[in-house]
Amino acid sequence: MIKKLSLLLLVLLFSACSSEPSFDIKDWSKLIDPSFDQQKIVSFYKEKVLHVKEGTPAEIAIYAQMQEALKQGGNNKAIDGKRVKLSGYIVPIDIDGESVSTFLFFPNQAACIHVPASPANQTIFVTAKKGEGVMMEDAYENIVVYGTIKLRHTEVANGTASFVIDDATCKAVPRL
Repeated sequence: MIKKLSLLLLVLLFSACSSEPSFDIKDWSKLIDPSFDQQKIVSFYKEKVLHVKEGTPAEIAIYAQMQEALKQGGNNKAIDGKRVKLSGYIVPIDIDGESVSTFLFFPNQAACIHVPASPANQTIFVTAKKGEGVMMEDAYENIVVYGTIKLRHTEVANGTASFVIDDATCKAVPRL
């Protein structure tokens, strides 16, 4: 019995002394409002466009409204101010010597500047802590970003983000 209690005490002690900080969010899906229904938005505007002539300024305006609704919608406000540890891929914005200091951060590798961007609710504008940026040689690798996420709409030439992480710690995950 004493051995079991000693073992339990050791397990509890080691778990309490873990150097790994806790993170509230580790999954990209948590950035999306659970009640967000993209198809409902598209259907709403699709119905509206049926009532205007194709190629007219009215049709263009309806599509612009739909894009804005999709861009603004679906942000999970409950994660504002939470600590995150997310793995994903970057599009560099600012390069400081050999290090990328600000970048757009996406959940998948397909979200690069050569294809349509990920939705804003799956895009984070990241500013790395000084000296903690992503090395240029690692810019195409999987990157893990640690920090506090904030709900803040940000537009840059390469895309639109619904979230920001300032003073992030970034680590490349080398391919095996």
